[in-house]
Amino acid sequence: LVKIDKKVVKINNKGFTLLEALISLAILGIIIVSFLSLFSSTNININFSGKKVKVVREVKSILDEIHLKSTKVLIEDDEKLKAIVKEVLEDRGYRDDYIIFDNDNNFEKHLNKKIHCLIEEQIVDIKGIENSNNIFSNILKIKINFFYENGNRKVQLSNYVFIEEDENE
Repeated sequence: LVKIDKKVVKINNKGFTLLEALISLAILGIIIVSFLSLFSSTNININFSGKKVKVVREVKSILDEIHLKSTKVLIEDDEKLKAIVKEVLEDRGYRDDYIIFDNDNNFEKHLNKKIHCLIEEQIVDIKGIENSNNIFSNILKIKINFFYENGNRKVQLSNYVFIEEDENE
């Protein structure tokens, strides 16, 4: 006689069911999508920041060149400074892409020009120490708006140029 041993097969409850696997995949998918959107928006912000840094560097360079050229000549009024600004902008290739303003009207609005330049005269009052007199000086403020991204974004920087006053006055 041969005996056949019956083995009892135990069911292992420690594994994943199909439903649990699908739920964990869905959660993992949501996490991955949120990280991808985070990386995408970060990449867009880095791109915009890079363009802005480039524009700031260009405007700063323009203002530095204007300031350098204005120290080499006697600036008596805003007309001489306007001539220097025109020369610098045209030398840099902005021939028909700039406009120079005498006042703040429309200066902030995009008028299909890449560069808006405002030149305005200001009087500076420097207060003296106790018994000394106050010092008054005329300066010209140069403010540049540089529009980029088809006029949707702008960078604005300013600089000052002293007006040389005639010593005979």
